[in-house]
Amino acid sequence: MKCNIHPWMKGYIAVFKHPYFAVTNGDGKFALKNLPPGNYTITAWHEQFGTSTQKVTIAANETKDVRFVFEAHQNH
Repeated sequence: MKCNIHPWMKGYIAVFKHPYFAVTNGDGKFALKNLPPGNYTITAWHEQFGTSTQKVTIAANETKDVRFVFEAHQNH
């Protein structure tokens, strides 16, 4: 198989030891479905702004909203 990659095209690969991951949709929303009850650290990654983490506790049949806000770092 041959693939010509243009300079504006990028690809990323992430390998997980579990099935709990998501990619945001066009509105920046995501869902982690069928997550067992427990305490978790959720990490969001942005190709330009790096990572951000949040801790969350999920009970059985519970839904929670988690928001990540990425900001550009200014060099002074």
